[in-house]
Formats: sequence, C-alpha cells, structure tokens
Amino acid sequence: MELGVFQGASVGERPWDQSEPERIRRDVEIGVAADKAGFHYFWAPEHHSLEEYSHNSSSHLSCLTVGLKTENIRLVTGIFNLCPVINHPVRVAEQIAYIDIVTDGRIELGTGRGSGSTEVNTFGIHNDETREMWDEAIREIPKMWTQDLYAYEGKHFSVPERCILPKPISKPHPPLWVTASNPSTVEAAARMGIGVAMFSFGSPEVLRPLVEIYKETIENKCDPISDVVNNKIMAICPLMCLEDGERAREIYAKSMGLIAPHFTVHFDTIPHNYEKFAQEKRPIPQRRLREMVAEAASDPELRGPMALGAPTAEFFHDNGMAVGTPAECLETMKLYQEIGLDQLVTTPGAGWHDPHEDVLESIRLIGEKVIPKLR
Repeated sequence: MELGVFQGASVGERPWDQSEPERIRRDVEIGVAADKAGFHYFWAPEHHSLEEYSHNSSSHLSCLTVGLKTENIRLVTGIFNLCPVINHPVRVAEQIAYIDIVTDGRIELGTGRGSGSTEVNTFGIHNDETREMWDEAIREIPKMWTQDLYAYEGKHFSVPERCILPKPISKPHPPLWVTASNPSTVEAAARMGIGVAMFSFGSPEVLRPLVEIYKETIENKCDPISDVVNNKIMAICPLMCLEDGERAREIYAKSMGLIAPHFTVHFDTIPHNYEKFAQEKRPIPQRRLREMVAEAASDPELRGPMALGAPTAEFFHDNGMAVGTPAECLETMKLYQEIGLDQLVTTPGAGWHDPHEDVLESIRLIGEKVIPKLR
C-alpha cells in the first residue's frame, strides 16, 4: 500500500493576512518533507470561496510548486474541476501536460465536479449540471494529449480542429482519477478505467465493499475511456504521529469537529447536508453562508465528516485515524491495507491548530518507522 499526503490550505478564523500565506507556503513544505520521508504521493485540492475550510483555489499550481522542489513524489490534482466554465478542458490538458514535462512525468490528473453549490454557483452553474459536464470532459482530455489533430463538437464545450500543446512526456498520458463516495460512482469509475479517491469517515472496514466493487468491476467489466487503466483505489485519513502518543492525541483533539460546520454548509451535493439548508435559494450570498456556518456550529446534532468521541488510542484506531505513536499509526494503517486499498493518503496538517514543527516531525517519523514496515 502506497502512502500519500493531502494538503488543503485550511486557515481558520480571521484575520487571514498572516495565516493564509503561511498556510499555503507550509502546505508546500509538507509536500517537500513527504518527498524526503519516502511518501509516494502529494495531493492538493481545488476549492473556491470556502472560507476557513480551504483557501487553495489552484490544485495544479500546488502540484507544480511541490514538483519543482522535489525529486520522487508523484503529484495528483485532487481535484481539478472539469466543468468547462470553471476550467476549460483544453486548458486542463495544456496545464497538466506542462507540469508533466517540468516534473519529469510525475503528475496525475485527479478530477471532480466541485464540492457543492458554494463553489459552482460562483461560476454561474448549478450542482445538477456538473456531473454531465465532468463526464463529457473526462472522455475528451486524453484525446487532446494523444491525437495530433483534435476536434470536438459537444454540448458543454466545442473545439475546432487544433493541435493541443504541449504534449505530456508520460506515455501514452498521465493517469486519471475521480473522487467518489457511493457504490454507483465507484462502479462507474471502475468501468471507465479511472482511479478512485475516497474519504474515510469511520472504520476502514466500512470501505471494504466499495474496494471490492471497484476491483471486481475494473478487472472484469472495464471499458476504458483512455489508453491508461489506472487500477487504483485510495482513501484519505487523518495523521498525527509523534513518539509521545498522548501529545499526538492532544494536538489532534483540538481540531476535532472544527470543519463539521463548513462541511455541512458547503458540501451540499451530499443529500443530508442539502436537506439542512434546502430552503435557501441558490446562489447563496457569502454573508448568508457565514451565518449558516455559525448556525451549523451551534447545532448539537451536527453530523460532520469525521467520527467524534473521546480522544483515546482505541477510538482513533477503531475509526481509522492514524493518531498516536509510530507503532499505533502503523497498526491503524494496516486496517486500510487489509481491506485492499492501493493507496492511503494522510492529512498531516489539516487542522489550523496543528503546530507546524509537529506536523513535519510526524511526516519524518512515518517515513522512518512506518513506511518500511508497510512495504
């Protein structure tokens, strides 16, 4: 099982004049540290207008920056939004090919359609349009990389006959990924020959059926949309690894539940989240979004993405959170290995309270004491 890091530029409450640039620069430092420690992948998101939760609007630029400062770690845009009005597919193909060249073939295109209406309404589109836009774009981008002359007449974008340049040095082209969270999307991605990225919101065992659906489908029913079948499925989990396990748990506990209000408001493609504010007319003004986040934070029944409970070693292990000593983190990571994941991507600096020096130490310890044993 490969290991990766995922960095999302969470900055916390205002003022942002110092925390925003510091967070973005530190995310790059985390990618560099992960490369030195022997991690296999660096992932970065694309988000728009998600105050406090993520100030990283350019996944590909994060990957480019880390790529120019590293030698081995692979880079994944997690995700590059493929809705043409947000990122035109020609520009996506051009930019990924450029990064592929300057990083010596280390970029992979992770894709999606945005977290919800806060993002996509910013560009004048709606949630119910984005799936069709993504499906159209993901099938065409590989052709732009591999065909000398490319032309397309479609519903959401069209291109007259052109030679799309530059071409990637990865042959035939960089691998493709998509985010997925339900069985139908996982199965669809497997049929298309695309890697799947999932979040882990509890016990890794919950993910086993999705892994089995993916592997059975991609191995027996795959009709690939491109020349590269990316037979990989991964999940994302928290990470805080220190020699002093109690200190690691204490640090992580300060961030528990902080992102839940933001997740509830902004990720409204998830039915439960949408229902909470279904009466709100989209697009929702940013002032109202701030009020909604505050309302969600005061809701005693709020359901966030991560499990909540007493920050004990048993709780973190049972819920798939790699928090504690190197030995404890290894045992938790083995839970993911046992269900058949190809890759586990950790979030070593996702909380805005996490001390940067401890985050870097956490990465170093995983590289020194965990990665060799997972191999």
